[in-house]
Amino acid sequence: MESPKYLWRSKPVKHRAYNSNFRQRDAEPTPLSIVPSQGWHGNDGPWSTFFVGIGTPPQYSHVLISTTAVQPWVVLPAGCTPEDPISCPQSRGGLFRPNASSTWQEQGLFTLQFEQNLGIYENGDFGLDSITLGLPGSAAPSLTRQIVAGVAAKEFYIPTWGIRPAATNLTDLNNHITDLVSNMKAERFIPSLSWGYTAGAYYQNQINKQGVGSLTFGGYDASRFVPHNITFPFAADTSRDLVVGLYSITTGETPTGLLPTPILSFIDAGVPHIWLPLDACQAFERAFNLTWNSTLNLYLMTDTAHEALISRNASLEFLIGSDLTDPTKSTVTINLPYSAFDLQLTTNYPNVTNMTRYFPLRRATNATQYTLGRTFLQQAYLIADYERSTFSVHQTIFPDSSTQDLRTIPPASANTPSTSLIPIPSPPPPRKFSPGTIAGITIAVLIILLMLFSGLYYLYRHKRKPNERASSPAFSPLGHKAELPAAEKAAVSELHGEEYPTPELANWQVERRKPELECRESSRELEGTVAEHELDTGQRGSIYEMQAG
Repeated sequence: MESPKYLWRSKPVKHRAYNSNFRQRDAEPTPLSIVPSQGWHGNDGPWSTFFVGIGTPPQYSHVLISTTAVQPWVVLPAGCTPEDPISCPQSRGGLFRPNASSTWQEQGLFTLQFEQNLGIYENGDFGLDSITLGLPGSAAPSLTRQIVAGVAAKEFYIPTWGIRPAATNLTDLNNHITDLVSNMKAERFIPSLSWGYTAGAYYQNQINKQGVGSLTFGGYDASRFVPHNITFPFAADTSRDLVVGLYSITTGETPTGLLPTPILSFIDAGVPHIWLPLDACQAFERAFNLTWNSTLNLYLMTDTAHEALISRNASLEFLIGSDLTDPTKSTVTINLPYSAFDLQLTTNYPNVTNMTRYFPLRRATNATQYTLGRTFLQQAYLIADYERSTFSVHQTIFPDSSTQDLRTIPPASANTPSTSLIPIPSPPPPRKFSPGTIAGITIAVLIILLMLFSGLYYLYRHKRKPNERASSPAFSPLGHKAELPAAEKAAVSELHGEEYPTPELANWQVERRKPELECRESSRELEGTVAEHELDTGQRGSIYEMQAG
């Protein structure tokens, strides 16, 4: 087996001290990023793996991530038989020999409780042993007496690291063994029971060499996904907590979509496939020219169908939400190119003698099997917060550099609401104007002010001329100065109140008694602006209250 690359923190915390067991700290814990192995393993596709060392001294294995399992599962020597190729130990990610570990404590043979809804029933040899998340001396956590399961069955071909924080009960509910993630928090290696994960994509790794998986405990890597502020609550079944409402699957070429009826689907990185109802699978068959193989229970693809999908630049769009109540609110779209489904079975896969191209879609027989597996997580970044029972799903980003942006998810005791944990796009910076633009604005303001003063001067002159004419007896048909009676002046002041005199009444008074009131009409229009201001204030108050609600 190749020499494993060690794990390290991408952002070392200053003034942090470790003892020989890396257990004591003098600073607040920060997110722990697990660096991928840079290797790609699997008999059903190339999957990005991580390193975990089990035992004393550590025996390292390439491991896949399971968001459902709660323990690390390693491959025992019985997993490679004399009939297997000599490369079996390497192709299975490495073997763990319990008798070669001085700290192994046997617990017995028990049933693996996960993936049984998908028809996978296997046993594991459970024990307690030390776990190292990296090579000794790498400043990475090493914890003792952690629960581990050894497997031989090829259903779990590559060792698996279960990252769901939940205790293991081997004999009874009163005798439970704390999981690795909870112990990492208790030992202050991470700040909270949370993680961010994306599976990585081999096809992307061939483009910019940044397609490997990403795993961060106690937070997430904000450089690996498109941010939004939509979170979903955990499902009531703690063993199937990461459930989303799958509203539609579209290709852009099929207006009706490939999912006839919305379903509730479980996100599970522990399996590679996407499990859908039969009618949805049949829609995929027609859209992508897939062929069902009843021996393998998989959809196979011919080279002709593969080349056609490549030339079409086919892609799939998954629309998900918290549940199935309302597809118009709080939904997220995840896009997967056809390359995410372009996988091959190796000769290590049961009943396969040649490299065989297949499409990772499975026929579900009931609703408990509806699953979005590792294929989906090639392009989806998953953030789970087990202290607040919320999670979010984001479109994955493959940056051109390996620079990380680690963000902490604080513990629930910090009283931080879950909605504040997911970053949202920052508002654009305030616009800065050039000196020329500022000069232009200044000139325009001066011109407007000049026009305003000119208008006021014109109104002032226009108001004086009728008053001068009113002083002449020949100008007034009534033989006295044209002036409003006190009662009519009061009527003008009522414009400031809530009741407004009708324009018809005002015109009738002007025609009947005072022709000179034409100049007063101008003053009445000016006073009307006060009423307009009062109306505008009331309208703005209503809008403010709606926003606050």
